[in-house]
Amino acid sequence: MTQPPVGIDLGTTFSALSIINPAGRPEIVPNIDGERTTASAIFFAPGGGVIVGQEAVDSAAAYPDRVVRWVKRKMGDPDWRFELDGQSYSAVQLSAMILKKLKTDSERATGPIKSVVITVPAYFDEVRRQATMEAAKLAGLEPLRIINEPTSAALAYAQSGHPAGKLLVYDLGGGTFDVSLVNVEDEKTVSVIGSDGEHELGGHDFDLALAKHLLTAASEQLGSEMNPEDNPADWFNLVRNAEQIKRRLSKREEVRASVQWRGRLATVPVTRADFEGLIEKQLYQTRLQTESVIEEADMEPEDVANVLVVGGSTRIPKIQELLRKLFGKDPIDTINVDEAIACGAAIQAGIIMVDEGMIEPVGAIANQLKDARITDVSPHSFGTIVLSNFHGASQLRNDILIRRNTPLPAKRTETYYTVQADQRSLACKVTQGEDEDPEFVKILSEEPLELPPGLPDSSPIEVSFAYDLNGMLACSFLEPGSNNQRDIRLEVLPSRSQSAKTDDLDEADFDDLVIE
Repeated sequence: MTQPPVGIDLGTTFSALSIINPAGRPEIVPNIDGERTTASAIFFAPGGGVIVGQEAVDSAAAYPDRVVRWVKRKMGDPDWRFELDGQSYSAVQLSAMILKKLKTDSERATGPIKSVVITVPAYFDEVRRQATMEAAKLAGLEPLRIINEPTSAALAYAQSGHPAGKLLVYDLGGGTFDVSLVNVEDEKTVSVIGSDGEHELGGHDFDLALAKHLLTAASEQLGSEMNPEDNPADWFNLVRNAEQIKRRLSKREEVRASVQWRGRLATVPVTRADFEGLIEKQLYQTRLQTESVIEEADMEPEDVANVLVVGGSTRIPKIQELLRKLFGKDPIDTINVDEAIACGAAIQAGIIMVDEGMIEPVGAIANQLKDARITDVSPHSFGTIVLSNFHGASQLRNDILIRRNTPLPAKRTETYYTVQADQRSLACKVTQGEDEDPEFVKILSEEPLELPPGLPDSSPIEVSFAYDLNGMLACSFLEPGSNNQRDIRLEVLPSRSQSAKTDDLDEADFDDLVIE
């Protein structure tokens, strides 16, 4: 039996899996506990076994050192590891455990799942995107595509028949913030105009800010200093309690919070205004980035037809108020803010599977998915470092080949020139950033290109950058006379021969791993 189209929202705090049902509509598949979203938390039980989901969150109270959460923020960081019981886990491996939990639970209802579309924040860089694809493969999945979260949400709204036009997607989840301006022509035609975001700004930051506020107040009330590092179990409980208080403050003006610390109890009143003051700086940041996306598109807020909100943190009343003041209209949340991204990813999977002949475009599925077109954009600018002449003086400059918000897929080739006769090598640098000054951009990769002897001054070097629909960058540096070429494709980690540790969980071990 052919599997249905599957989309996965791999979230910082919660994840979800959606399919396209026989009626051609996206449908969330609950996990084994009947929950429509699965907590992105992993508990390594003392007696062995790996538990993913809400039970893992609950276990943090008793075993804070055996629970890992918010792994998504560590994706693409080769130096970060979670170490326990002599075992070392990367963010890729831990994310794969979450994906395997979603896959295994859903297969009870759908049958075997292999091909999927997985979402990432629009502002994820190439290394984080590659890490996400590696996690999927480790979990036994084949990613059809990596799609940006706001784009996915816009696709879900477009297919649900909401008004067309230029729409703004404000996506504030547990760990990341994205904002995208999209043009929805009809149910089957969605194009992204521009995106911005921050990969470490979300509900978890709000929880931490509130938890610190409660701890400070409790410390003053009880007359003793309280340090989270000295008492991780109570701190985990306080952060979790802060998350619940945050949610209650979305419905009430004041909540009395209980803070337990080393057997002592303090009661701290906290108002909605208190909480809003704690997160004011972060909300202002989201407003600046929202305004920036609109400005870059040469638009005004009144040109935006509708504002779509996605992500659990958008339930905070202050965020609704911020958007209402900025755009003069109520934001739309008619699709569950926790589910819209996964639903859009399933639609994208269906479009790809129809286009590639993986499923028959018949009946309702054909009506919904055939001939659909989605165009996304590059979230960053990419370039290389060159030596240029500026008012008679030579200086290094970041030359951008693919600019931010360029429609995808994109490819560009530029010709540069060697700076001296018989130049024997070239530093091939790939940069990410908007500035011409190399000091203010990020070097993603640096590899040497060996040049043949005897090249004259100003010999051509052809540099090509290609950015695909998965948001993955491939670069080549070519000396055409000798055909010497350096190809660069960004990797999340050094090669296994360089980086593997004896305590790493290898692919064979992962295949045998039972995740509850």
